[in-house]
Amino acid sequence: MIVLDGMPGAGKTTLLHQLRIALPRHLVIFPEAQPPENSTSDAETARFLLSEARDRIDSARHLARTCPARLVASDRCHIGVLAYRYALAATDRAPHSDFEHALFLCHDLDLLHPHPDLTTLVLLTDPGTSISRRAAYAHDQRYSLWFDPGFLAAYRDFLDNLPVWLPTSAFTTFDVTDTSGWPTLLDTLPPHLVGQLPPREALTGRSSEAV
Repeated sequence: MIVLDGMPGAGKTTLLHQLRIALPRHLVIFPEAQPPENSTSDAETARFLLSEARDRIDSARHLARTCPARLVASDRCHIGVLAYRYALAATDRAPHSDFEHALFLCHDLDLLHPHPDLTTLVLLTDPGTSISRRAAYAHDQRYSLWFDPGFLAAYRDFLDNLPVWLPTSAFTTFDVTDTSGWPTLLDTLPPHLVGQLPPREALTGRSSEAV
């Protein structure tokens, strides 16, 4: 399974679009998980989202056994859950214990250690670029937190220091502030999974994302 996470506006949707073009009949995409509407606490929300991340790994393994020609891609994972709670705590929007609880759950669900059949790409960009790429959503109050420079700086700080929390072999980071490097990201995908890709010029479609 290919997992994409990182800064909002870094281009997860773009890469998923490229994969969809490359593998129109062999790609299964898990969309970004959404918190339950009836959640009563952050602890409950964190457990739901992290359990979903665990379930995706298990589902991808099942598909690998039953449909080996399929590639599974996931929009976000446990890294985003941790980064969000770290940024909330760093900007005094939530207690640090919320982040610590989420980190404990990651350990409990075995999400932090490398998995041999999992490729996790973490896409980085600076807060200013993140905001400018998503300018069309700036007036939508649902996303107001994702346009706060302090929150985004704390979110990026967590991603810059991922080796503090995860083994470096569990993820690969890319700074995609300069989008001219986008097509080369396809070269990071395991060749035995994606097979023969179409010409590179066919894989340079662009799309945008809100968060």
